[in-house]
Amino acid sequence: MKTKLSLLFVIAAGFFAQAQNNEACTETLSLMASSVKAKDPAGYDYLTTLRKDCPSFDKRVYSYGEFAIKQKIDQASGAEKEKYVRDLMKFYDENYKYFPSEGAGVDMKKGLALFNYKVGTKEEVFSLFDKAFTSDKANFDSTRALYAYFEIFVKDYEAGNKGIELQQVFDKYDDILEKLNGLEKEFSDAKDVLISKEESGQQLDSKEAKAKSRYEGNLEDIATVTSSMDAIIVQLSTCDKLIPFYQKSFEQNKTNKVWLLRAADRLEAKECDGDPLFSKISEALLKVDPSAPAYEKQGIVEYQKKNISKAVKYLNKAAEMYTDNSKKANVYMKIASIYSKSNKSQSRNYAKKALAVKPSYGKAYLLIAQLYGSSINDCGSDQFEKRAMYWLAANYCDKAAAADSSLKATAAKMAAGYRAAAPSKTEIFSHPKGNMSGKRIAFDCWVGESITVPTL
Repeated sequence: MKTKLSLLFVIAAGFFAQAQNNEACTETLSLMASSVKAKDPAGYDYLTTLRKDCPSFDKRVYSYGEFAIKQKIDQASGAEKEKYVRDLMKFYDENYKYFPSEGAGVDMKKGLALFNYKVGTKEEVFSLFDKAFTSDKANFDSTRALYAYFEIFVKDYEAGNKGIELQQVFDKYDDILEKLNGLEKEFSDAKDVLISKEESGQQLDSKEAKAKSRYEGNLEDIATVTSSMDAIIVQLSTCDKLIPFYQKSFEQNKTNKVWLLRAADRLEAKECDGDPLFSKISEALLKVDPSAPAYEKQGIVEYQKKNISKAVKYLNKAAEMYTDNSKKANVYMKIASIYSKSNKSQSRNYAKKALAVKPSYGKAYLLIAQLYGSSINDCGSDQFEKRAMYWLAANYCDKAAAADSSLKATAAKMAAGYRAAAPSKTEIFSHPKGNMSGKRIAFDCWVGESITVPTL
């Protein structure tokens, strides 16, 4: 009986100690959170206690703790600053150890800490990024880190370091661009769901509105990084350089579908697709891998040959085969662009097909705006009605800006131009039929839409 009582006492004492420890951890975590929010340096001291006594207590130890360390870094300089940066890197390892799902992407975070705070060497930064990208690509989700990773690699190539060859630079570009495209798809698909909800007349709740804003910010970052990478690669990939480069490697790669697709992509992106080499590569790709991308490239080949019907046939085949809505929409826009020079109605139809599968495809709205803006002589019974078409064009520019925030500046400039060319306030009030403000004008031509004259 005495033994049983002793055992019960030990168990009870253990529970009591655990309860006391949890209480102490909870209090220290609360104090750290308050200090971090107040930007009080004491937050780091509370974090030190939590890392020692409560490392697996709560994931908020790490979410607030990261801010506590970064606040110390921001207040430090020289050797002291590096000490805290190194501590942040150690902290990321601890986070991953105790909360793997919350601390994923640890090597990327460590490399980004060195890069952001200008600590360590470029070799150390690149080594961490390279390890993260090759072994943990799924969690490599920082656009800034992806750009830094590429930039360091290109600078090593230009400096003649590590024996890096031009093909390796292209491969690195393609690999990183593939990751960026994956992130873009993730964010744009999520945004499309919210846009579709808005277009159905439903209002977004506060959580959804914040999510939409966050997606837009992420998409703008991706667009900026992609553009910056393109600016770097453009110096290395002019047609004068690309054509002999790929011509030399074609025979050994003519059955390598990855090489063929990447070569075709780059030649198309650099507008070298009019060269016979592009046709040669595209035909080899279609033979090796009759996939959506292969039919898309063959469509471009036929377009370059002025075989419009064949081009549209191949491109439609590609669009049907694509399961990725972004890629499907891109192909529809290529067809819309082809028809924009000869059949405005068909061009608009394909632009709307792009929007049907990708509501956030703002470029499709801009194309429709341009089609309408160039049709003032096709519609309307007098000059007032003809120029009223500019208001409709401007409205589509507004839709483009709402769908794709990265187009806001371009769309706003176009809309302003169209509205400036539309009838003036004086013309609205002095029209022979009386004040036209608020009146509806129908365009009984291929456009088949109407516009309400604005109240200026």
